[in-house]
Amino acid sequence: MSSCKNVLFIAAFVACLIMGIVCGQDDYLEGGYVSSGGTNLDEGLSGMLQWLNQPVPNLPWYTTSGSFYNQPHSDSAFSTFRQYYMTSGTPVSGGIISNPAKFDITKKTPSSVYYGVGVGLPYSQYAAMSTRTNNLWIQGPTNWTQYVVSPVGAWLQLIANTPVGGSAGFYEVIQTDTTSSKYKTYQFNQGYNTMDFYADQVGRHMLYYVVNNQPSNVVIVDVLYEVAPSVVTVPKSTEISSPPSYTTPPVPTPISGDVPVTINYPDSRSFDVYVDGNYIGTGSGGSFSFSAPSGMHDIRVWDGIFPYENGILLEKGIPKIINVEAV
Repeated sequence: MSSCKNVLFIAAFVACLIMGIVCGQDDYLEGGYVSSGGTNLDEGLSGMLQWLNQPVPNLPWYTTSGSFYNQPHSDSAFSTFRQYYMTSGTPVSGGIISNPAKFDITKKTPSSVYYGVGVGLPYSQYAAMSTRTNNLWIQGPTNWTQYVVSPVGAWLQLIANTPVGGSAGFYEVIQTDTTSSKYKTYQFNQGYNTMDFYADQVGRHMLYYVVNNQPSNVVIVDVLYEVAPSVVTVPKSTEISSPPSYTTPPVPTPISGDVPVTINYPDSRSFDVYVDGNYIGTGSGGSFSFSAPSGMHDIRVWDGIFPYENGILLEKGIPKIINVEAV
């Protein structure tokens, strides 16, 4: 317990150092998740400090046995953050991150940046107040964040913004029911840098760096096991009937829900997909993906020759893979 407290104290101390530099912003949440406590701290940094200073037993990831990390987690644990991680990246050899490379912010400017778990700012507002501080972010297609939940084995792209380039000490603290740490030096360019981080083990990963004796904020990546998808094979139907023919392609019926579904067809021809009698789209190249509500559904695949149909149970948060029977 004391080692976990020490980790949080270090992280909070880093955030406090940064807060001594950036100030003058209002508490837009009026005492909600972020409470300035009578000061005019930047709302994002205040939120990060408050988050890191929570008592250890109240943190959602902490258990005395580490079982939170060791058990498989459903798709719902990752769905909010899927935009921030990838299945491949730049190899990391003997360190924490890949070698930093210059990042051209003018070619890929984010819309917003997010501190902690949901406290956001427009990038233009962040950029106006970040010229004198070291900042670390996780890059997504349109936004940046300082907190992500990812499955083990995923890659994340980090963005470091430092006003002074040079030798940087990069730190990683890994917390489960025990604590371990890593350290390595890297050469940072002045301004924005990009590098890849590989989530190679479960646990809470706290990342930050120091350039010119100035620490960055802490980026946190909660790395969890992801539950394996449920796989089912849809056989060729014994029915003679087929979906009604049409002279013009029908308009797909919108469908969404809490279960991601992927249909794998055995060759590259196109095929229509029906859920509970409603046409939802046409797949090609051997695959079609959608999301549907949990529960029992009638799912039909029609390839113009054979109908494939079956009643399929979709369980909440568990991805479903449907393999169409080869003929």
